[in-house]
Parts: sequence; structure tokens; C-alpha cells
Amino acid sequence: MPAPVRHLPLLVATLALGQAVGWGTTYYMPSVLAPALARVLGLDPTGIYLGVTIMVALGGLASPFAGRLLDRNGAARLMPVAPIAIGLGHLLVASFPSAITWWAAWVLHGLAMPFGLTLAVTTYLTRTSGASARRTIGILTLLVSFTPTAFWPLTALLDGQLGWRGTLFVYAGLELGLLLPLQIWIGRGWSDRDPVAATAGSGGVPAAPVPTFSPRAKKVAITALVVMFTTQGFASWGLPLHLIALFQEMGLGRAEAVAIASASGAATIAARTIEVGFGHHMRTLTMAVVAVASLTPVLALLVAPIDLTLAAWIFIVVWSGANGILAVLRMTLPLTLFGAEAYGTLVGRMSLPQNLAFAAAPAIFAMVIQARGTTGALELAIAASLVALVAAIVLARVGRQAERPAPH
Repeated sequence: MPAPVRHLPLLVATLALGQAVGWGTTYYMPSVLAPALARVLGLDPTGIYLGVTIMVALGGLASPFAGRLLDRNGAARLMPVAPIAIGLGHLLVASFPSAITWWAAWVLHGLAMPFGLTLAVTTYLTRTSGASARRTIGILTLLVSFTPTAFWPLTALLDGQLGWRGTLFVYAGLELGLLLPLQIWIGRGWSDRDPVAATAGSGGVPAAPVPTFSPRAKKVAITALVVMFTTQGFASWGLPLHLIALFQEMGLGRAEAVAIASASGAATIAARTIEVGFGHHMRTLTMAVVAVASLTPVLALLVAPIDLTLAAWIFIVVWSGANGILAVLRMTLPLTLFGAEAYGTLVGRMSLPQNLAFAAAPAIFAMVIQARGTTGALELAIAASLVALVAAIVLARVGRQAERPAPH
């Protein structure tokens, strides 16, 4: 049966726990364990982090197929795939450490992505929380934002006490012994085979009607949506890894550069908190356009003739906040524009180019920096953000036309 409204907080908390543990034990894990793993596996840092690239790229490749399965069978029935795949990946590396098993584990983690770390969870919430899906997904994303804050120190603590192998065994136990039963419990208790109708928004306010697109306009809107989030995400995944070096090359001291770059997480969380609390006062599409439109000016601010420290602080707050909100809108804007029907299929198709771009972004930015310095990285980020802005403007125009009542 669909989840009653009174059970949504418990379900959101459970799903957030699953996502936090999933991301914390995979994507964020090498940041702490890479030195120890490199010695044992005989890999350099590039070989270690290749696992993350495999995960993100394979997750994108699997998303279109996963999306169709989620729409056809319900997301709740398939979410247990994620803890099984991640847990088995950790057991594989901990039991038989080698470069081959390391990369094989990340293949399993990549298969887990659409079934429990991203697509399945948002699909489930769109089908069970009705018109409050935007706010519910926002709350979930806000809770998951604290993942690195929790898992970086936890991984370091476990590594210090148990070593890298013991850490992976503990994480396998969390996936298979805690999250797997919880996912099965959700699937048995609250099926999403029959989506809840979006009849009322938060606080009982009627939900905004889904725009009515012509077939051609819908294709244009979907294309613009994909281009906007792919190019914006390319910059937001590629540039932040090099921010400290960029700030230092511009003239900031290392301590100051680290302090400013470290504020990114707090700015992201603050922006998502504001979106959850007050986002329902602004149309989702309008918020997306405003967020995308803010990216290019703050990038240009870094080369503007103003105080460098002030420019860097403004940049980190606006850039991180806008990208934090856009990470939520990447999941909720397709729902707003096209409705809950076939949500999994649509977002699964969208995830393919997005994840491939996200996976390639860090390496591409590194190559650009090596060839042209941090100036080249800024120019690449500005170019990507401008393309995203053009796509956002096209999407807004097509969306406004679809919202107009048909002439009688």
C-alpha cells in the first residue's frame, strides 16, 4: 500500500540513511583510505580514483534501463539491489585485495547507483508523496548533504582502529546487515506500484498543474533540460576539486585558500535549507533559471578588479549555494514539468549524459589546468555555465508557453 502522509518522515529518514551510508562508503571512502589502499593494491592515486569514475559512468549507463524497470515494477521492490551490490563490493576487496577486485567492486557500486543511491529513491518519493514530492526530495537531499561531514571522520576513525580491511568489513556489515533489511521492510510495507495522485501541495495548497506540451515542445524542453543540467553539472563536478590550487595561483595564501574552499559545504547546506523552507514560494522553473544565471557572473568575479579575498568568498557562497539548489532541482524539475508518470524512465534517460559528463569532468579539468593553468579551468567553467544558461532560457520559454491555457 502507498505510504500514508504520517509515515513519510520515517520513510524519508530511512531513505536518507541508506543514501548517506551508500555514498559515504563508496564515493567518499577513497578520500581517506586511498594511501593505505594504494600500498596494498599496487595502484597510484589515479588508479584508486579510477574506481569512482567507473562507478559514476556505469551508473549513468545503467540508468535508462533502471528507470524503465522502476516505472514498471515500482522502485521499492528494486531498492534492495543497492545494499546488496555495495556490500558485496566491500567484501570482495576486503577478502581478495587486488587491482582487479578493486575495480570490479566499483562496477558493483555503479550498478547500485540508479537502484538505491539516486534514481530509485527519488522515483519512489515522487510516487508516494504526491504533490509534496518537491519538498520531500529537498529534505532528503538536505539530510544527505551531511554525508562527508559524518563519513570522512568515521572512516578515519575506523581505519585507525581496524585498518582499511576492517573498515570495509564494517561497511559491508552496515549495507547487508542494516540497510538491506530496512529496504526490504519498505518494499513490503509501502509499495509504490500505484502512485499517489498529486492533489495538494505542502500545507494543503493545491498543486500546480503539469504544463501541457505539444510533442515537439516536449522534445525541445527535455533536450534543454538535459543540456542545462549536463553542462552545469560538468562545471560543478570538475572545478571544485581544483579550487584550492586556483585560489593559490590567483594570489591567496594556502591557509586562506583552504578556509574559503572549505566553506563550500556549509554554503551548499544553507542554500538547500532555504530551498526546503521557502522554495515553495517560487516556481521551480524560475528558481532553476535564477540559479543557473548566477553561475557565470560569480566565475567572472574571480578575475574582476576587486579585492581577491572578497571575490573568493562571494564566489564560494553563491557558486556552492546555486549548485546545491540545482542538485535538488535536477530531481524535482522533471517532476514539475512532466509529472510523476514515467518519471523513472525520463530521469533515467537524462542521467546517462549527465553521469558521463560528471565522470569525465575532474580529468578534463585536470588536463586543461595542466595545459593552460587555472585560467583555462575558469574559461572552461564559464563556457559550460553559459551553455547551461542558454538552455535554461530556452526551457523557460517553452515551459511558459506550455503553461498558457489553450485557446477556446
